[in-house]
Amino acid sequence: LATPEVVLGAALLALFLQAGTNTGFATIVIAHVMFTISYVVIIVRGRLFAVGREYEEAAMDLGASQWQAMRMVLLPMLTPAIWASLMIAFAISIDDFVITAFLMGDQSSATIPVKLYSAARAAPSPALNALASILLFASMLAIAIAILVMRRSRKKEGAEGSAVEDFARLDL
Repeated sequence: LATPEVVLGAALLALFLQAGTNTGFATIVIAHVMFTISYVVIIVRGRLFAVGREYEEAAMDLGASQWQAMRMVLLPMLTPAIWASLMIAFAISIDDFVITAFLMGDQSSATIPVKLYSAARAAPSPALNALASILLFASMLAIAIAILVMRRSRKKEGAEGSAVEDFARLDL
């Protein structure tokens, strides 16, 4: 399971070194954008297909320009997909250690996963435990907020059932 990331990390390192680029923060950002952009495209594209072109055409029939139709109609409808893709891309990126370790120039460009790995290899400190606890509680808080938002939107729609069950089934 780790081989594809090792191969991708080594290939990106070879590419950046062949191009004469110094490894560091910029190469890490380029690499992370490169391997997370596919998730963003799939999520947002799926939402675009679900929305269809009818809303944009209706807005333009009512006098909106293309820019206004996109900004006032299409963008609010795409906002949940954009946020979902942002969260997935962030989770995938923060989880990735191998590619970052290959492309990290020096300690100034080390990311949180690299610092956690380095600290865990030496001697776990209370700061490491505190950071892990913060990440755990932030994740639990994000899930609780998502459930509360779903519950509020279900009440507005007048739907019956539990928002927690819908969240567990991912019946969005």
